Amino acid sequence: MRASINSPSLSNDTMDYQAECQFALEPSIQGLIEKAESAGWNRQQAALAIVALASEHLTDLLSAGGPALLDQRSLS
Repeated sequence: MRASINSPSLSNDTMDYQAECQFALEPSIQGLIEKAESAGWNRQQAALAIVALASEHLTDLLSAGGPALLDQRSLS
């Protein structure tokens, strides 16, 4: 069974949108780390790989002329 990700209940310009997104994604990220660990990967290295891939994805989005995704609200 695949984990579902809840849809947002807030507008993306609200203060709590990022927190709600993190809450929605957290079970899937934990599941991915557990799957990596079951395959023999170190848990910390799997988490670092996810961070690196997410960073690359964000860099690609921003360099492709995407909207300014980062502001002070999303960093808290």
